[in-house]
Amino acid sequence: MNVEPWRDLSPGDAAPLVVRGMQFLLRERGASLVVDGLFGPLTAAAVAAVQSDQGLPSTGDVDTATWVALVVPTGPGSSGEAVRAVQGFDPGGRVGVPALAVDGVYGPDTAAAVAEFQRRWGLSIDGLAGRETWSFLSTMRAGSQVWGMAKVGHTQAVNWRVRAVQHLLRHHGASLVVDGAYGPVTGEAVRSWQQTQRATFISTTCGQLDWPGLIATARLGDTGDHVRSVQSMLPGLAEDGAFGPLTDAAVREFQGMFAPPADGVVGPLTWRAFTVPKGE
Repeated sequence: MNVEPWRDLSPGDAAPLVVRGMQFLLRERGASLVVDGLFGPLTAAAVAAVQSDQGLPSTGDVDTATWVALVVPTGPGSSGEAVRAVQGFDPGGRVGVPALAVDGVYGPDTAAAVAEFQRRWGLSIDGLAGRETWSFLSTMRAGSQVWGMAKVGHTQAVNWRVRAVQHLLRHHGASLVVDGAYGPVTGEAVRSWQQTQRATFISTTCGQLDWPGLIATARLGDTGDHVRSVQSMLPGLAEDGAFGPLTDAAVREFQGMFAPPADGVVGPLTWRAFTVPKGE
């Protein structure tokens, strides 16, 4: 849940991209299905058959346990329907980048696209389409409230969220140097903070359950580490901890593009928009 934000699918759901991926996975498992992005009775029956084979309740709905049963890890050298399942998402897709061929061959282009997807969402960057990557692919639909992550091994150059996490940890009392390197010290600071919030999903990764509690609302006139965290998310701003006119203008410009209304108040909606990938 914290590092694997699986999203359920049910018959009739309007999520063609995710349904197509799931249908390819069903074909990998031997189902005779047309991959059309429509979760109809035939697809539900194929899901129920896999659930029965795996000892799961045969509901025809795709919940977390069913996703895990369906996913076939793939990487360089893999081929077949499970590879098409990944390629169909065009995981590395960005403005000006050619679409990935859905040819069922996990070659260098597919590995690079998966690695780019992993980088943009703050996952482990290995170019392999396994559980963690698939958990984020399952969220690729309108209205998904997913947060980008940060984890040990990341740097600010790879993951723009790292300094924000460090500033927010300091805002919550951690003794931490903000250096843009998410190393073991930052990871342990995240773990320590998590232990003050809940008794489950404890790890060194800043994930789905962490951001809502870690963030702090900031607005014109505020000062402190929570302001520095905002400034670290916006290019060209000094991380001086003073929410002045320049920070206010930068926040409003960002909100106008990605998180309306452009009111200059950095609350949960703006914060989530900070963490998710943009069309780079």
